Amino acid sequence: MNFMRLGHILILSFSSYPSPSRQGRLLGNLISALSPRFEADILTIRESELGYIEKFRKHRLLRVPVGGTYMQKVESFQRAISRQLDGDEYDIIHFRSPWEGQTLAQNRHTLDAKFIYEPSLSLPLDCDEELQKTFIKLDRLSMDMADLIIIPSAHQEHLLKADPALAPKLRLIPTGVDVNLFDFEHTTGLSPLDVIWVDNFTDWVATQTVFEGFARLKETRGELSIGLVGPITTAFANDLVGLIARLGLSENVKFFGVQEEEDLPLLISRGRAALVGPRGPGPGALPREDCLNLLEYMACRTPVVAPRLPYVTEVTCDGELARLYAPDSAIELSRALLYVLNNPEKAVDMAELAYETVREEYTAASSRRRLVDLYANLLAPMISEDSVITAGTRAGRRRDSSISWQGQRTSSTGVGSPVPVNSPIDDGFHAGDMDTANLNFEDLRFEASGVLLGGSLEDEPTNPSHPAN
Repeated sequence: MNFMRLGHILILSFSSYPSPSRQGRLLGNLISALSPRFEADILTIRESELGYIEKFRKHRLLRVPVGGTYMQKVESFQRAISRQLDGDEYDIIHFRSPWEGQTLAQNRHTLDAKFIYEPSLSLPLDCDEELQKTFIKLDRLSMDMADLIIIPSAHQEHLLKADPALAPKLRLIPTGVDVNLFDFEHTTGLSPLDVIWVDNFTDWVATQTVFEGFARLKETRGELSIGLVGPITTAFANDLVGLIARLGLSENVKFFGVQEEEDLPLLISRGRAALVGPRGPGPGALPREDCLNLLEYMACRTPVVAPRLPYVTEVTCDGELARLYAPDSAIELSRALLYVLNNPEKAVDMAELAYETVREEYTAASSRRRLVDLYANLLAPMISEDSVITAGTRAGRRRDSSISWQGQRTSSTGVGSPVPVNSPIDDGFHAGDMDTANLNFEDLRFEASGVLLGGSLEDEPTNPSHPAN
């Protein structure tokens, strides 16, 4: 049987997959877009207990163990990229951060490939000024080198179109969500939450602003109930519990920890209001914009309160689809939440319009179609006489949605925990249709065709904390 194939593809992402993090879900959408038309090698970092090499549909997941400081992790990943490029040839190389771009630039004279740059990953919030300067410099280098640049928002497109060298390369592909997964969930029998907040909890300044707003809100609504969903490190959790106690909110806040994507809709739908935290764009030659939780809230028909930032105003039609607040104002945040909670009929109408908008303009299916078109247009098809290989039918293990932390149990259908749920998850969850090779890293040797991975003593065991966050 003849079928169309479009070259050999390498995807580079300084993040992990599968992962419930934003980057993990966005990478998953890219992987799904390429299946079944394309075959790709996907080089990512290795989280605890995940296999080094896995087969997912037609793709090969190659995971790099990293450890040490942030830059030591970057350098370990860059060495793995160089080894991969030495052992195989690719027609398309799709990369997602300046760190990958730096390595590609160093090897560019030996590469005969088209480059797709998706400036998605950003820096840790606590990085120093010198590292930010290096990141921005390499971000610009990556954009100059790329044949195509994928951006998710019209605001970013406007910023880059001012540069005549970059304008022809731009491809606008809005971030999308699986609207069927995040469609409205009935929550009969489950207690509602006044506010639900799904996020990666890493920004202490933003978190303080939010909880100061919650404290003001409690002055009006004494029985305020708040649910927090997402990864929280132990150090951050300790500081956060202290802040909550000082503000008198200990009886109002429940932690639900990290939830798999399929478990989020039921939690989100329990909220009378859903909060997008006041996190500004991340640093880079192109500022990073992150509002995946905004789209998920909209797809769940849950009224949204969000910061007045460029990407947010773009998606919410300048506040028509959400109640907006100044990102540095705890007072405005509390007033916006109070408005939504005190005006349920207006909030429901706003949420219904947001729901219709996300189903029309921000679906994962639409994003995948645009990605496929981009790849198909970048390379001329090559006819293969090979037979189509039937995908494996082996089912993956699904992690129980219940999570434990110091003896406390919680889940999306439960009452939550009065303490932060330990996260991120490190139980080695694998997505469906994966065949795992859990090999000892010491036994791995580099082979041609990207089988991965040459090792060295400087490649330390991975830190279970997500290095890309």
